[in-house]
Amino acid sequence: MKQDRARRTRERILDAAAQEFAANGYVHTTMQGVAGRIGMTKGALYGRFDSKEALARALLGHGRAKLDELRARDGPEGCPLRALRRFTVELSQCLHQDVRLRAAFRLLLDGTEADSPSYRLVELLTEHLTGLIVRAQDRGLLSGEHAPRDIGQLLLAVAFSVQYAPFLLSGRGSGEWAEFAWGRIARSLAPAEAVS
Repeated sequence: MKQDRARRTRERILDAAAQEFAANGYVHTTMQGVAGRIGMTKGALYGRFDSKEALARALLGHGRAKLDELRARDGPEGCPLRALRRFTVELSQCLHQDVRLRAAFRLLLDGTEADSPSYRLVELLTEHLTGLIVRAQDRGLLSGEHAPRDIGQLLLAVAFSVQYAPFLLSGRGSGEWAEFAWGRIARSLAPAEAVS
């Protein structure tokens, strides 16, 4: 019972910290702001996390674990084009729904722990997408006209844009918008013989 309550408290703290970091960035987030979000004293918060850096590390760790989970679904035997679509759409949905993942990327943008190899989330994403794109190009499913890394970065831009994209105005949900964008990109990258 006591362990369960401690776990729930930790989860509430991480959610509050994620909301603060995602909204305010590392520099402008304070332990007082995190504690205030969940009606906790700053002293009680320090009893569980000894610093803002510790909160940031926990969120960066969550981001890494989430991305590892998404990447693990794409084995070498599957269709790389389907894997690209699935990964782009699921990443878009995760970024829209998972405030901890959004916070992890905001922390990286702010330069927090960005030089730590275990937190190189953008590089991991780009490498994963690039590998899938190379496989798709090798199988003739995508045109070889564009560099795989460039296409990967474009797909990342699609995934990250879900938070700010006009789908909010057009009534599309995050997954629906990502599917729409993926469809347009996939058609434009199809080999010429597939288009004609």
